[in-house]
Amino acid sequence: MSFRLTLILLNVLVIGGLLGVVFWRVFSLRRSPESTPANLTPFLEDEALEGRRLERVLGWTLLFSVVMILSLLAYFLWEPFRQPIMEDGFLERSVDRGAVLFANKASEHYNSEFSLLCADCHGVDGTGGVAIQTLQPEADECQLKKNKNNPDVPECAPQQVQWTAPNLTLAPLRYKRAQLIDIVTYGREGTPMPAWGVKSGKGPKNVQSINDLVNYLQSIKVTSDEAMKNAETAVDDYRKSADALVKGLQDESDKAAAALLEAQADPATSADDLDGLQSDADRLAAELALAITYRDDVEALTDGGVLFRLNCARCHTKGWSYYENDPANIDMAPLPAMGSGAYGPNLTNGSVLLQFPGKVGQQNQTTWVTDGVPEQGVYGVRGISSGRMPHFGKVLTKEQIAAIIEYERSL
Repeated sequence: MSFRLTLILLNVLVIGGLLGVVFWRVFSLRRSPESTPANLTPFLEDEALEGRRLERVLGWTLLFSVVMILSLLAYFLWEPFRQPIMEDGFLERSVDRGAVLFANKASEHYNSEFSLLCADCHGVDGTGGVAIQTLQPEADECQLKKNKNNPDVPECAPQQVQWTAPNLTLAPLRYKRAQLIDIVTYGREGTPMPAWGVKSGKGPKNVQSINDLVNYLQSIKVTSDEAMKNAETAVDDYRKSADALVKGLQDESDKAAAALLEAQADPATSADDLDGLQSDADRLAAELALAITYRDDVEALTDGGVLFRLNCARCHTKGWSYYENDPANIDMAPLPAMGSGAYGPNLTNGSVLLQFPGKVGQQNQTTWVTDGVPEQGVYGVRGISSGRMPHFGKVLTKEQIAAIIEYERSL
């Protein structure tokens, strides 16, 4: 006999035995029923029950019925608001978690175990800052083994620069939520912005943590009116900063030149000291010359050109994100043509006119810059959106966007 058949027979015998016990118990009670249950307790007569006792029972029944009806009514009145209240509570807790993730040591919400130190680059209040990045030389001669880390070839040495970290109070106005999640998850290759999401294969944070960060960013965003008001003063501030840079370097250069002349007139000055002072004076003079060129370039720009630098150049001009912080640095490689492409496409040599030809194209370009299109959406002449282009309709006025478009079409 097989094991399987043995189990089947065993189960049949057990079930049969149980059924037999049940049938025996039922039929045995039927054959000898008890005339009076053994545990029956005599109770009150009907005359006693149908008096004050019954009225009290009915009174309590009415009271509990009213309580139940009012409770159900209150529940049905409150129920439609319960989900929004729970959603608001969850969002509030999510924003608090995001604040902890964003914080650095100078922040109120800093936690040494959980904080990602985003505020180190973007500022404690998220209004922007700088991030240190090391640039590797890209020239062909710097790829030769003999030139790598060679002090005699300083142009092939890695260079530290201050990369502009964007103002995140404007980010939710420029980007849709899905774009923000994508940026935080995957970072920005070629920039100091790291990937924070597990989905990227490089970051440590799950989907909920990424959403917490994005919810925090949306909680600190400024209004569209505030952004546009700030944009109106940004053009003048940019021109003033270029002029202030020249004035500051002019003062430093004059002081260095005066110190050099004084040292040259003093016979006690050593040759090494003279060489050092001469080097300082030469360097400041060279920086001043760069600053003057930069200021003259800024003064020659239209408002659209300045707005392009403030809003578009970081993606469409390689190196702008660190050049704008130190335009008088003589050790920095020359900046390529404005709008010549980087993270975003090249806009020079008539590329914009090819993508957006004629008056209809200009209108389409305005829509593209103002509102953007979803990922894989079409823009211009056979342009396919990658979903990375920010939209500026909530941070710039129509006149400012028109000025930027006019400038781009002239590149």
